[in-house]
Amino acid sequence: MVVRIALGLTLAASAAFAQIPDRPEKLRFEPITFQTPRVKDYQAKLKNGIPVFVASTGKEGTPLVRVTASWRGGAYLDPKGKEGLAALAGSQMTQGGTATLDAAALEDRLEALAATLTSACGDTNCTLSLQVLEKDLNDGLDLFVQVLTEPAFAQDRLDLAKRLASQRISRRNDDVTSIAGYQLGYLLFGDGFFASAGDTKASIDAITRDDLKAFHARMLHPGNLVVSAAGRLDRKVLLDTLDRKLGTLAPRADAQVSPKVPAPDFPRKPGIYVTDKDAPQAMVRWALPGMRRTDPDWHAAFVLNQVLGGSGFTSRLMKKIRSDEGLTYGVYSTLEPGPYWRGDMTGRVQTKNRSVAYVLRLALDEMRKLREQPVTDEELRVIKDGIIEAFPSQWSSKPVIVTRFADEAREGWPPDWWANYREKVQAVTPADVQRMAQRLLDPQQLVIVAVGKASEMEPGDPDHPGALADVAPLPLVRVPLRDPLTLAPMR
Repeated sequence: MVVRIALGLTLAASAAFAQIPDRPEKLRFEPITFQTPRVKDYQAKLKNGIPVFVASTGKEGTPLVRVTASWRGGAYLDPKGKEGLAALAGSQMTQGGTATLDAAALEDRLEALAATLTSACGDTNCTLSLQVLEKDLNDGLDLFVQVLTEPAFAQDRLDLAKRLASQRISRRNDDVTSIAGYQLGYLLFGDGFFASAGDTKASIDAITRDDLKAFHARMLHPGNLVVSAAGRLDRKVLLDTLDRKLGTLAPRADAQVSPKVPAPDFPRKPGIYVTDKDAPQAMVRWALPGMRRTDPDWHAAFVLNQVLGGSGFTSRLMKKIRSDEGLTYGVYSTLEPGPYWRGDMTGRVQTKNRSVAYVLRLALDEMRKLREQPVTDEELRVIKDGIIEAFPSQWSSKPVIVTRFADEAREGWPPDWWANYREKVQAVTPADVQRMAQRLLDPQQLVIVAVGKASEMEPGDPDHPGALADVAPLPLVRVPLRDPLTLAPMR
């Protein structure tokens, strides 16, 4: 009997192995059937007009619920001279207690519920997120609403946050990545725009608890809020609960619907900008004018970006600069969606100082090829298949789905913009990619920032002759470091 069983297992294993192809490219998989989620299946509205996006995971998985409120607001509303106010207000909503619970009591209550409550404000939006066990959802929402509507902004917690912010500011020039980030911001948006206006020691010192309270009160308006919720929940019960706790929120005297996010009007000057920093490696960043995601050519432009540098190891920049030349661990390009104004097509690479000029020549040569020669059918197929096959992972869970829909609603994107996304990507042709390359990859529009040891970057690599100034028909300009405390240029 034992012999027969062993023989049967051996024969079954042999049959299974016989079906395995001898080459990876011969593997065949069943096609993935995936329906893009639709907004109408998740959206609702509270009685005061606050939009809500809800998804139940049913009785499967962990018994957790995540609820997030987000609203338009953030650094673009910082008063001049108090840059950093939004960031402090965002972090201190959950750190500084509420009108009825001091900071320590709030933390104790959350710990007793095994719940987390986090908050933050970025450039254009703020969020407050609760994660709590299903059985404690009602108690968790009580704390959530308290923090959302009545944050206390405790003075001692604010003082600590300001000290930490000042320490962060003092380290602004410690690494080339940070420097390249702020230098590119100034070159793209100028000194007076929120997207480049960093906080300073003086602006942090000037912020008071009353400033935080006024900033919060201004944004606490139902017309600003969007809510998402997902997890093990009953949709009707949750909406009824939210209606009781948030649906009664009315604008207070100081509340305002947040104004439209302003668009920049700074006249950019294309060029190669060098900042001298004594570091063993340089950080290089670049930007070209892009487009908004609502542009009819967006999908072709996105495919172009994936071909150039957006698809990891299948992209041309990664293959040429990392795999073939071994000059970096990674080189990437990004096509920004531009929620409030036209986005940019940006890139970044870190490499040895003396390799900067050569790396840029290689990158610009790949851009030139895309303008002058259509991509092959095979290359385009690989890139499009990668985009389409990865698409379901962008909707990997119910919390991800409702968060995306809430973000899209807050930013004003058309509902169900993603519904025919794969079909539009599939329709992109080699001619479309070349047309977008000719439109977007114009070397005369490049703003390039190179931060590193200038005495090594500017002459270039002796093994690959060519000075940095000769990389492109653009002026080469030295840009000084900025004082980390004041952000004033250091001469």
